[in-house]
Formats: sequence, C-alpha cells, structure tokens
Amino acid sequence: MQAIEQYSAWLNSAGADGNVLNDRDTAHLVADGQRLLSRQTIPGVTMQIEQQAESTTARICIAENMQVLKPIHLCFGLLQRTGEQHFSIEIKLEAGARVHFIAHGLFANAEILRHSMDKRIDVGAGADMRFTDGHIHGLSAGIDVKTTGQVTVARKGRYAADFSLTSGLVGRLDLNETVQAEEYAMVELSSRVFGHADDLININETVSLNGKFSRGMIKSRVALEDDARAEVFGTTEGRAEGARGHMDCLEIIKDRAVGQSTPLVKVCHPQAKITHEAAIGTVDKKQMETLIAHGLSPEQATDMIVLGMLR
Repeated sequence: MQAIEQYSAWLNSAGADGNVLNDRDTAHLVADGQRLLSRQTIPGVTMQIEQQAESTTARICIAENMQVLKPIHLCFGLLQRTGEQHFSIEIKLEAGARVHFIAHGLFANAEILRHSMDKRIDVGAGADMRFTDGHIHGLSAGIDVKTTGQVTVARKGRYAADFSLTSGLVGRLDLNETVQAEEYAMVELSSRVFGHADDLININETVSLNGKFSRGMIKSRVALEDDARAEVFGTTEGRAEGARGHMDCLEIIKDRAVGQSTPLVKVCHPQAKITHEAAIGTVDKKQMETLIAHGLSPEQATDMIVLGMLR
C-alpha cells in the first residue's frame, strides 16, 4: 500500500471520507513526518510549501470574497513508530473570504513522537473561518504534542476553532492559542480532551476583545481518569465598548486524576462585560441514577456521560 493510500485508510478509520484526497474539487495537504506526500489547490486557494531540514512551512491564502464550498483537509501523521514532525502554517483570509479547514493529526501508529504545530492566522474584514483540529492517537504514552496559535480577526470577521483529542492516550499535550479581535469580530474557541493513564494536559487560551462590540467564547471540556493531570487556563480581555466575552470550563475526574481550571478576566472599558463559569468534579449524580434506572451499569453510565460531554 502506498503512503497516500494509508492516509486515506486512516481518514476512513477516523470517521472522515478518505476519498477527499482524490477529489479534484477539494484542496488538501498531506505530510508524513517532515515528508510532503501530496497537496492540491483549487481556484481561489494558493498554497506555498517551504521545506527545511527540521521544519516545514505552509503558506495558504484564500482570495478576497472566495467562498470555499468544500473543507480544506490538512493531514499530518507518521507511518513510522518513532519520529518528529514540526510544521508552521500561515493562513490568510482576504476580506469577505469563507473557508473551513479540517486538520487531522493521525498518530495511531506512533509510539515515540514529537509533533509541533505553529499557526499564524489572519482573518480579514468580514471573512469567516472555521478550523477543526482532531487528533487520533494510539495506546502509547510517548507522544508529545505542542500546538500554538496566533490569530487576528479583523472588523466583522469570524473565527471558530475546535480542538479534540478523545481517542487513545494523550501523552503530553500543550495547547496554546491567542486571538486578537477587532470591531464586531466574533471568536469561539473550543477544546475537548480525554486523558488517561499518566497523560499530562495543558490548555492555555486567550481572547482579547480589542474592538467595539466584539464577541468571544472560550469553551473547554476535559475528562480525566487513572493518574492523568490537566491544567486549563482561560483568559478573556474586554478592552472596548460593548465587548462581550464568556468562558465555560467543565472537567470530569475519576480515580486519582487531578484537574485544575484558572480563569482570568480583564476588563478595561466600563461598557465591556466578561463572565466565566467552571465546574470540576465527578459525574452528575442525577444523570447516573437516570441511566442506571434505564438498565446501564454504573460503569456504562459513567462512560456515556463522559462521552456525551466530549461530543
């Protein structure tokens, strides 16, 4: 089986359609470690790749007012059991553009891996971008994932990002993202992670609402069991008239796991408003009782509640 066929098979296993890599109307980029396997662009989407010995940079631009109908797929993985992968992605949406990126971190085979992803994203005025980033890991705890993002959202722009790692062992995860929002911009950051064994999870997200009537939401959902550890830091700054922000963190812990949430609210304008809520603890007792009354065992009920939270 050729390498690209393996990635198509992994996409199918991950619940996506591996045939997207053969669709001439779908832009994509596929990289195995530092090796670029495939890339495809479509009209209105440019993609430049700069490969160096230890890192690779992808520069992607969506033309002004371009409406990309099918998601752009970014596939990152490793066929070997050990290795490193270091990527930088610079994405620019010109004014009025609209696109959905789906990034796949396909590391089910990896046992010892260092993966780093540095994102620089510029969402132009009135542009609309979604970035969905889902990781699939195996049962090895030797995976070290570090992902950072620096995002700017111009006037009336929209940016929504969703990170998930709910399959396999996490290993060590450092997720850091900072977003600057201008007038009437809207930002939503979501993260969903399930930690097991000795997994270490660090999530640090910041939204600065710098423009008038900008909006921001940070939403975190973390489940932990065994001896897993998680620290979630959320910061929202309201710096202008009418800015509105909210942070919502929920963590469910089992066994000897430890969860921590640290929200930080900064308000620098009397007409800005930021709120937050956080809850850490075991599964909800009433939900447990309801599911057990419907015939589930306590273990099955707990699994269903946790998986429901992480959807």
